[in-house]
Amino acid sequence: MAKSLVVSLIALIIMKDLSNTIIGLSFLTIMAMVATSLTMGKVELNGLFATDWVMSLMVTLTLFVSVLSYLSSVKISRKASFNLMIISISLILVVSFSVSSFFLFFFFFESVLGPLLLLILGWGYQPERLQAGGYLVIYTVFGSLFFLWGVSELYMSGVSSSMSSVGSLVKKMDMSLWWLYTLGFLIKLPMYPFHLWLPKAHVEAPVAGSMLLAGVVLKLGGYGLLRLMTVMQVNLSSISYVSLLMVSLAGGLYAGLACVRQVDLKCLVAYSSVAHMSLVLLGVLSNTVLGVVGAVVIMVGHGLCSSGLFSYVNSIYKMSHSRLLVMNKGGLVICPSLALMCFLLSSSNMAAPPSLNLLGEILIFGVGGWMSSGFLFMLGLMSFISACFSLYLYGSCSHGKGLMHSNSLSLSSVCDVFVLVSHWAPLNILFMFMP
Repeated sequence: MAKSLVVSLIALIIMKDLSNTIIGLSFLTIMAMVATSLTMGKVELNGLFATDWVMSLMVTLTLFVSVLSYLSSVKISRKASFNLMIISISLILVVSFSVSSFFLFFFFFESVLGPLLLLILGWGYQPERLQAGGYLVIYTVFGSLFFLWGVSELYMSGVSSSMSSVGSLVKKMDMSLWWLYTLGFLIKLPMYPFHLWLPKAHVEAPVAGSMLLAGVVLKLGGYGLLRLMTVMQVNLSSISYVSLLMVSLAGGLYAGLACVRQVDLKCLVAYSSVAHMSLVLLGVLSNTVLGVVGAVVIMVGHGLCSSGLFSYVNSIYKMSHSRLLVMNKGGLVICPSLALMCFLLSSSNMAAPPSLNLLGEILIFGVGGWMSSGFLFMLGLMSFISACFSLYLYGSCSHGKGLMHSNSLSLSSVCDVFVLVSHWAPLNILFMFMP
């Protein structure tokens, strides 16, 4: 299955017509969805690719968000080069989630930086995109070197480098520097205080770059950490483990408070990603089945919700030519359809039922309460702050006296609303089919 996806995506690179590319990616999305429903066990293909339910979900999410990012970027300059960058990112992400070797995962984990950096530099909005690209490369490359060091130590110690060799198939290694080896994934998530590159990259990136970055690229951190924790024995009572969880939860709470003080729409959505990813980190590091399932559910839900919010920000930016909250008021009067989608996505962002975020947070809350009552208290605060900044986003953009011109309504196309509905529908419908 993974090989067929790779071959099909390579064929898409030579396509120059945008409509053909969208149709092709839509077909691949359907194939991945079918693979998700059929592949519930572990299957390894020729020692290079491996499939399980986590991989299938991540590949499906990648292709789905890629299609929607194309639809959000119909009117873009240098369309052929832009399409090549998006297809390259999608291809690398699909292969990253499909490989079964840690060394191959490291290679593709770093390879995604190339087209992503070119996307920011080539189609960014302001001259500050050079600084944003520098932050992106320095942070991620620096952290990934420690991951390569840890994987090399695993291999030299006689442990298989295969991700699919978990449980009884592999002897878990007890490494005192495990927290250092995971630094690359903590930066990619990102975890506080390694999040400074994310708001800069989001602000300068085009809408397709922001959708792919928030929807899929950040999930590489959670996915890689999940795979790495299966071959490492971590002492749950160690100082490094407890300190990492406390800093993560405190950082998530701080990021939520920072969202309430933001005046830039893109920065607000970017900081909300930092708050939600701290829940993923808690679930993965809990070493429990419920924690891992909750983390994966939140990653899928956040990928859909955050990508949809960035698409919404782009839709109103095309009308007002500004990302400032004060310049984008009165959405209910100017464009009620976009205001409705803002409400639906904001409610899903605060884990209102029915949504995948609600299911994931319920599982994470149960694991956090089992680990420590202090963790449960901090999770409750984070949930409250999440509701605050989600309502702040909706209230600021939908209510008040509109400053946009009346003829700006024509710039809001049916395609924009379709993209937003396509984000919201699976985010809430999939909740009903969860066992």
